[in-house]
Amino acid sequence: MKVILPGSYDPVTLGHLEIIKRASREYDEVYAVIFTNPNKKYSFSLDDRVRMLILATDSLDNVMVSYSDGLVIDYMREHEIDKIVKGYRTEADLPWEREQSEWNKENGGYETELWKCDTAYENISSTLARDTIKSGGDLSGILPSEVIKYINDRT
Repeated sequence: MKVILPGSYDPVTLGHLEIIKRASREYDEVYAVIFTNPNKKYSFSLDDRVRMLILATDSLDNVMVSYSDGLVIDYMREHEIDKIVKGYRTEADLPWEREQSEWNKENGGYETELWKCDTAYENISSTLARDTIKSGGDLSGILPSEVIKYINDRT
């Protein structure tokens, strides 16, 4: 079975990676896909986000990294993907995730599995990572080591 883990991955965090790794153990093919929204401003370029996601998932043989500026359901149709997997940190994230899940079901016929992240990652977000980068703080425990190295090498 093929699944998709859509996100902006701006940047990919340890929380993202935990869900991707779990999906890679559960499913045959996992598509970690960066979706872009022209109305949203990203801290990292699309090229940087793709490179960081590739670095973070390089050891996972059944994970494919890609990007799209379209809809998740269109990408799924095009690549014959069966299901969506989304991670969430806390109960506060659920209303938004459920709303997206319902939309994808109604408009594309696709089911979404919502997975609670490990409690070790509940307080980690891409926003926290970006704020830590801006303040020159320690990124260990927030981002995968390969991503930290990539960011440090670019600054």
